[in-house]
Amino acid sequence: GYNFSQLETKWYRSTMQLNANTSMGPSSLTQESKRTIYKTFQATANYEKNIGNHNINALVGYSFEEENQRTLKGSRDKFPGNDLPYMNAGSPDNQNVSGGGYDWAIQSVFGRLKYDYMGKYLFEATARYDGSSRFPPTKKYGVFPSVAVGWRLSEESFMDATSDWLSMLKVKASWGKLGNQNIGNYPWQSLYALGQNYTVGGALSQGSAMTVYSDPTIHWESTQTADAGVEVVLWDGLISFNASYFNRRTEDILYKPTSSVSSVLGMNLSEINTGSLKNTGWEFDLSHQKSFGDFSYNISANFSIIKNKVLDLGVGNVEQSNGLVGNGDNLFLGFPMEVYYGYKTDGVFLNQEDIDSWYEKNDQSSLMPKKSARPGDVRYVDLTGDGKVDAANDRTILGSRIPKYTYAFNLGMNYKGFDLNLFFQGVAGVKGRLEDYVGLAFYNLGSVQRWMWDGRFNPENPQRYPAYPRLQILGNSSGNNGYLSDRWVMNANYLRLKNIQLGYTLPKSLTQSWKIDNLRIYVSAENPLTWSKYPKGWDPEANTGGDYYPLLATYTFGVNFKF
Repeated sequence: GYNFSQLETKWYRSTMQLNANTSMGPSSLTQESKRTIYKTFQATANYEKNIGNHNINALVGYSFEEENQRTLKGSRDKFPGNDLPYMNAGSPDNQNVSGGGYDWAIQSVFGRLKYDYMGKYLFEATARYDGSSRFPPTKKYGVFPSVAVGWRLSEESFMDATSDWLSMLKVKASWGKLGNQNIGNYPWQSLYALGQNYTVGGALSQGSAMTVYSDPTIHWESTQTADAGVEVVLWDGLISFNASYFNRRTEDILYKPTSSVSSVLGMNLSEINTGSLKNTGWEFDLSHQKSFGDFSYNISANFSIIKNKVLDLGVGNVEQSNGLVGNGDNLFLGFPMEVYYGYKTDGVFLNQEDIDSWYEKNDQSSLMPKKSARPGDVRYVDLTGDGKVDAANDRTILGSRIPKYTYAFNLGMNYKGFDLNLFFQGVAGVKGRLEDYVGLAFYNLGSVQRWMWDGRFNPENPQRYPAYPRLQILGNSSGNNGYLSDRWVMNANYLRLKNIQLGYTLPKSLTQSWKIDNLRIYVSAENPLTWSKYPKGWDPEANTGGDYYPLLATYTFGVNFKF
């Protein structure tokens, strides 16, 4: 396979007078050319052999991937007008030219062996030998094996008494190891950054220095998974059930612990192998189908429960002032990954008297000095009870953006040529956050959304827990009310109707006279409905500050026919 892409991008920011007090400028132009070439090669060979009741299947293969990218970028500003957005028309005073590129490759040798005896005793083993250019020469390759076994008890003679209702019963177990190499390019190489200037002999001289510490022993991240389960089919497929338990542990996590140690080390850290993570949970599948004359239906559903927990962060195991151990941002021992770490709140100030009373008991000077507090501003909770609210001691875990429960279900029906299919999908036990332009009204002189305006704090009818605090014009910071807190971390559970389709297949007695074997007319809708507690227009699956295109509902009318 060979993919070639050439991307030409042009940004022109014009000079504009927004109003009497606000102007945008000076005008600027940036142009970028990006070329990417991706090559891949794959080859497999398969062998099958049946010897009596013994069935053997073997596969070996090789794969190779390589990608190269080159970029060239230039910019100028102070254009004489907006009618000539071409590079030569701009001023050379602040012109800038940059360029770069990267290369990466990965190659793999893999194999699989499958064996079963009379369809009762099942065995499968696989192995991969993967090599990545993203690791140092002595650490490029990793071996990743797996093995799975199964036993169809329903095929045993001692299960004959159940054959009239138990169509299939299988127990199964597996263990496997997989690798991860997604760490960007060259993280193990020591690089020197220019612009680290020095004073020599009273004059400033250009210099360079290492600003990022790289680990020359960095290697593959590995994940080991063990699971066990059971599959059951009853009454020739009337009911099918599958349940399995899994235990997944990730070691040598490729992670950049910047906020943990940079201030102590004096340098930033590149990715290193540090820490471990554990995921345990259950997965369930259930299906049912039935026919009554011309009418038939089928129902299928799946449901999973996952418990995610950080076990170790290695050099990121920093004890915080409040006793939690972690990076002080979104990773803490004993908690799920990607947590929100912020403040608890208790409504807003109702009036000046409420502000004066609050500050007699609480000193919030590190977050919001009393002199800047206004009715409608957020009241932050002093978790330690020491009379002040500060970042070191009064932040806590507010939830995780990783769902604890994931589910989906299908419903299908057929009747005399008509068919109807619905597919639902959802998650629960998850938190989300809308930031900046999305979560804050008038952020960076931006706009206000309907839910903010309708739910804003009203000093003429003050409420302790309004949907939105007082409105205020913000710059490019979130202001005193925008600190990460439970006010902005919201319930991201949702149920979505992903697809619904209604069709009708014309009778063959009619279509055959038209020389058509099959003719079906249908209408369908994708993502027509979502039930969630998110503000209208925003997708609970997306955590964003505004760089987002809304999820579209797509309606389709179609005709399928076969000659």
